[in-house]
Amino acid sequence: MEQTHNERYDKLQTEYLKVKGKDKEKEDYFLSEMYLLCKELQKNYILDYCKKKGLRLREEILEDKIEDATLFVISKYLYKENFKIDKLSAYAYFGFKKAMFRDKDQEMNTQSLDALIEEGLWQ
Repeated sequence: MEQTHNERYDKLQTEYLKVKGKDKEKEDYFLSEMYLLCKELQKNYILDYCKKKGLRLREEILEDKIEDATLFVISKYLYKENFKIDKLSAYAYFGFKKAMFRDKDQEMNTQSLDALIEEGLWQ
């Protein structure tokens, strides 16, 4: 019987957490495998959503959304100590929603007031 995304991801995550901070090569390997599995799931989510809604996305927009949704999940491992996902499908769904309903063209780059003051751009 074929394993689900959740089962496969759980095994990879377990191995990743065992080697994290101890073996950089294995850590990178498991994180990249987790990335690929998550990317596959995100692609399925996005394509299913587009099919249900009758949407067609340009290839580069589709790839951007898949990448954004995937990085939403994977980047947490880089920024949060001892980060662990209990169920990939549930957590990945949040990344999918965020990526689908974000419009990069409408986003503004923002900086904190402190950063502007430090750079001498605000007086």
